[in-house]
Amino acid sequence: MKKSVLGILSISLFSCITQKELKTDYVVSKNETFDVTLKSNPTTGYSWKWIKDNASKTVDSVSSTYIQDKAAPGIVGVGGNEIWKFKGKETGFETLIFEYCRSWEPKSTIETKKISVKIK
Repeated sequence: MKKSVLGILSISLFSCITQKELKTDYVVSKNETFDVTLKSNPTTGYSWKWIKDNASKTVDSVSSTYIQDKAAPGIVGVGGNEIWKFKGKETGFETLIFEYCRSWEPKSTIETKKISVKIK
């Protein structure tokens, strides 16, 4: 019994991590732009939506574009990539949250991605 309690306490202690220990997907300088590429297929009606935290001032979206994968002529329903361009505005950490959903359909999110960014 003592071993199992000790094991649970150990796991709890080591699973608590701080913001600085999180894996950072991007490290950019202030005023530098960076691209986030997400697989997408808008022919299904789904696309990525950035869930912007209005309180955050560390990054801002510059643009987003879609590039379809190469396919033979006449092939429909081909997927591709959404490319979101961001700019680091202030030093700090930011977690970008994206939802893959249908914009007209409430509660249609089928995937969520979190991208961590450090602006130096």
